[in-house]
Amino acid sequence: MAAHLKPVSQFFLESAARDDAARAWPLVVAMHGGSGNGGAFLWSWLREARTRGLIVIAPTASGSTWSLMEPEVDGPNIDRMVDRVAGQWNVDPARQLLTGMSDGGTFTYVLGLGGDCRFTHLAPVAAAFHPMMMGVADSGRLRGLPVQILHGTQDWMFPPEMARDALQALEQAGAAVVYREIADLSHTYPRDENAAILEWFLG
Repeated sequence: MAAHLKPVSQFFLESAARDDAARAWPLVVAMHGGSGNGGAFLWSWLREARTRGLIVIAPTASGSTWSLMEPEVDGPNIDRMVDRVAGQWNVDPARQLLTGMSDGGTFTYVLGLGGDCRFTHLAPVAAAFHPMMMGVADSGRLRGLPVQILHGTQDWMFPPEMARDALQALEQAGAAVVYREIADLSHTYPRDENAAILEWFLG
């Protein structure tokens, strides 16, 4: 009934929470790894995001993986999805997280370091990083930019040295970086870390 009758919905909310239009919703865009898809990756985020009252978008790459060398392919698709959601919900402009696993984490760097990026926080997970990325990064955006890097020490696809290089490069550029390396993690998504990522994001 609550979905169809607003008075029923409001009855089961405290008065301060009854005006959804006035609430600013934090947003998470979570990108899958290579050969994955958003429909499956969404389930990795649903419990923690719903618990905290966040909106989650889990897009699917237009190709077999994200357009790392051509961000103009997948980047605008993500912007359109966010714009569509923002047209229906009051999305908080100060709390918009871009995150992803593996190629999705690498695409987090590709999109997130640009000067025209809308996202306020970045959280690449098990991502590849090359210092050349800093060549196209916007220096003004990087100063103070909240970034959390999460990587497994046992990662066989993207060695942890890549994540450590990213930490050094971003800190030197003035970003506010939190670095977490998980000793027993290989190249897989650490779902148990979602809560910590979101607490950092919302804190």
